[in-house]
Amino acid sequence: MSKAKSFAAKTAHSNTSEGKVMCPVCATEMKKIKLIVSRKSAAGTWAPKYEIRDICKCNDQDILNGKL
Repeated sequence: MSKAKSFAAKTAHSNTSEGKVMCPVCATEMKKIKLIVSRKSAAGTWAPKYEIRDICKCNDQDILNGKL
């Protein structure tokens, strides 16, 4: 079983920028979310379409409101 991290170790790890992708415009961390969008097929039926998108403070309102 692995050793449990202390609270100080967890906060030190979350404060580093190692492995994080930063937005060049707003300087916040870009996070990946999975969008499920309904699309109409050529046969006229509805089917879900899955997309993985990067989200940050610049585009979070547009993505969550369905504009992008």
